[in-house]
Amino acid sequence: MFDVPYEKMVCDSDLGDGGLYFYNEYMEWVLRNSNSGFKIYYKDIQDVKIIYTRKKVVTVYMNNGSHRNLYLYKADTLKKLIHEAVDRVNGVVDNQEVPQEQPKEENVDDLTKLERLAKLHESGALNDEEFAQAKKKILG
Repeated sequence: MFDVPYEKMVCDSDLGDGGLYFYNEYMEWVLRNSNSGFKIYYKDIQDVKIIYTRKKVVTVYMNNGSHRNLYLYKADTLKKLIHEAVDRVNGVVDNQEVPQEQPKEENVDDLTKLERLAKLHESGALNDEEFAQAKKKILG
Protein backbone atom coordinates (compact mmCIF):
# COMPACT_ATOMS: atom_id res chain seq x y z
CA MET A 1 0.00 0.00 0.00
CA PHE A 2 1.19 3.51 -0.63
CA ASP A 3 1.23 6.22 1.99
CA VAL A 4 -2.25 7.71 2.22
CA PRO A 5 -4.15 9.11 5.20
CA TYR A 6 -6.64 6.25 5.02
CA GLU A 7 -5.29 2.85 4.02
CA LYS A 8 -8.79 1.45 4.34
CA MET A 9 -12.04 3.31 4.10
CA VAL A 10 -15.39 1.84 5.08
CA CYS A 11 -17.37 2.27 1.94
CA ASP A 12 -20.56 1.05 0.29
CA SER A 13 -20.88 0.39 -3.41
CA ASP A 14 -23.73 -0.63 -5.66
CA LEU A 15 -22.94 -4.18 -4.48
CA GLY A 16 -23.34 -3.57 -0.72
CA ASP A 17 -21.26 -2.72 2.37
CA GLY A 18 -17.53 -3.18 2.19
CA GLY A 19 -14.10 -1.70 2.53
CA LEU A 20 -11.93 0.20 0.10
CA TYR A 21 -8.20 -0.58 0.12
CA PHE A 22 -5.51 1.48 -1.61
CA TYR A 23 -2.48 -0.09 -3.31
CA ASN A 24 0.28 1.27 -5.56
CA GLU A 25 -1.43 0.64 -8.90
CA TYR A 26 -5.08 0.14 -7.97
CA MET A 27 -7.72 0.38 -5.31
CA GLU A 28 -9.82 -2.61 -4.34
CA TRP A 29 -13.32 -2.67 -2.93
CA VAL A 30 -14.10 -5.86 -0.97
CA LEU A 31 -17.59 -6.89 0.11
CA ARG A 32 -17.88 -7.20 3.89
CA ASN A 33 -17.54 -10.80 5.15
CA SER A 34 -16.65 -11.99 1.66
CA ASN A 35 -13.75 -12.23 -0.76
CA SER A 36 -15.76 -10.79 -3.65
CA GLY A 37 -15.38 -7.26 -4.90
CA PHE A 38 -13.68 -5.32 -7.67
CA LYS A 39 -10.42 -3.55 -8.49
CA ILE A 40 -10.09 -0.16 -10.12
CA TYR A 41 -6.70 0.48 -11.70
CA TYR A 42 -5.69 4.14 -11.47
CA LYS A 43 -4.37 4.13 -15.04
CA ASP A 44 -7.89 3.24 -16.25
CA ILE A 45 -9.63 6.14 -14.48
CA GLN A 46 -10.86 8.94 -16.71
CA ASP A 47 -12.61 11.14 -14.12
CA VAL A 48 -13.91 11.21 -10.56
CA LYS A 49 -16.97 13.21 -9.48
CA ILE A 50 -18.91 13.68 -6.28
CA ILE A 51 -22.65 13.56 -6.70
CA TYR A 52 -24.74 14.87 -3.80
CA THR A 53 -27.87 12.80 -3.15
CA ARG A 54 -29.11 11.39 0.19
CA LYS A 55 -25.54 10.10 0.58
CA LYS A 56 -22.49 11.54 -1.08
CA VAL A 57 -21.60 9.40 -4.06
CA VAL A 58 -18.11 9.29 -5.54
CA THR A 59 -18.53 8.18 -9.13
CA VAL A 60 -15.37 6.84 -10.75
CA TYR A 61 -15.53 6.93 -14.56
CA MET A 62 -13.27 4.54 -16.45
CA ASN A 63 -11.70 4.96 -19.89
CA ASN A 64 -13.84 2.10 -21.25
CA GLY A 65 -17.07 4.03 -20.51
CA SER A 66 -18.05 2.11 -17.36
CA HIS A 67 -18.29 3.60 -13.89
CA ARG A 68 -18.46 2.61 -10.23
CA ASN A 69 -20.42 4.38 -7.51
CA LEU A 70 -18.88 4.49 -4.04
CA TYR A 71 -21.00 5.77 -1.14
CA LEU A 72 -19.27 7.09 1.93
CA TYR A 73 -19.10 9.86 4.48
CA LYS A 74 -15.68 11.19 3.46
CA ALA A 75 -16.41 11.63 -0.25
CA ASP A 76 -14.12 14.65 -0.62
CA THR A 77 -11.23 12.72 0.92
CA LEU A 78 -11.80 9.74 -1.35
CA LYS A 79 -11.97 11.92 -4.46
CA LYS A 80 -8.69 13.60 -3.48
CA LEU A 81 -6.98 10.26 -2.80
CA ILE A 82 -8.09 8.86 -6.15
CA HIS A 83 -6.88 11.94 -8.03
CA GLU A 84 -3.50 11.79 -6.25
CA ALA A 85 -3.14 8.09 -7.07
CA VAL A 86 -4.05 8.66 -10.73
CA ASP A 87 -1.56 11.53 -10.98
CA ARG A 88 1.17 9.44 -9.33
CA VAL A 89 0.61 6.53 -11.71
CA ASN A 90 0.59 8.89 -14.70
CA GLY A 91 3.76 10.69 -13.56
CA VAL A 92 2.14 13.99 -12.58
CA VAL A 93 3.15 15.86 -9.42
CA ASP A 94 1.23 18.97 -8.35
CA ASN A 95 -0.39 19.14 -11.81
CA GLN A 96 3.01 19.20 -13.49
CA GLU A 97 4.51 16.40 -15.49
CA VAL A 98 7.35 14.62 -13.78
CA PRO A 99 10.40 14.93 -16.00
CA GLN A 100 11.16 11.58 -17.53
CA GLU A 101 14.58 10.25 -16.71
CA GLN A 102 16.92 10.83 -19.60
CA PRO A 103 18.32 7.65 -21.06
CA LYS A 104 21.87 7.15 -19.90
CA GLU A 105 24.32 7.81 -22.65
CA GLU A 106 26.78 4.99 -22.75
CA ASN A 107 29.10 6.76 -25.18
CA VAL A 108 30.67 10.17 -24.94
CA ASP A 109 29.19 13.16 -26.73
CA ASP A 110 29.68 13.73 -30.45
CA LEU A 111 32.34 16.44 -30.05
CA THR A 112 34.52 14.14 -27.97
CA LYS A 113 34.02 11.35 -30.49
CA LEU A 114 35.08 13.65 -33.33
CA GLU A 115 38.16 14.78 -31.42
CA ARG A 116 39.23 11.19 -30.82
CA LEU A 117 38.52 10.34 -34.45
CA ALA A 118 40.67 13.27 -35.64
CA LYS A 119 43.56 12.11 -33.44
CA LEU A 120 43.29 8.59 -34.87
CA HIS A 121 43.32 10.04 -38.40
CA GLU A 122 46.30 12.31 -37.63
CA SER A 123 48.23 9.40 -36.15
CA GLY A 124 47.62 7.34 -39.26
CA ALA A 125 45.45 4.73 -37.52
CA LEU A 126 42.64 5.69 -39.92
CA ASN A 127 43.02 6.48 -43.60
CA ASP A 128 41.08 9.31 -45.26
CA GLU A 129 38.20 7.03 -46.35
CA GLU A 130 37.80 5.42 -42.91
CA PHE A 131 37.95 8.83 -41.26
CA ALA A 132 35.27 10.25 -43.61
CA GLN A 133 32.93 7.27 -43.01
CA ALA A 134 33.31 7.39 -39.23
CA LYS A 135 32.79 11.17 -39.19
CA LYS A 136 29.67 10.82 -41.33
CA LYS A 137 28.31 8.18 -38.95
CA ILE A 138 28.81 10.44 -35.91
CA LEU A 139 27.29 13.49 -37.57
CA GLY A 140 24.39 11.51 -38.99
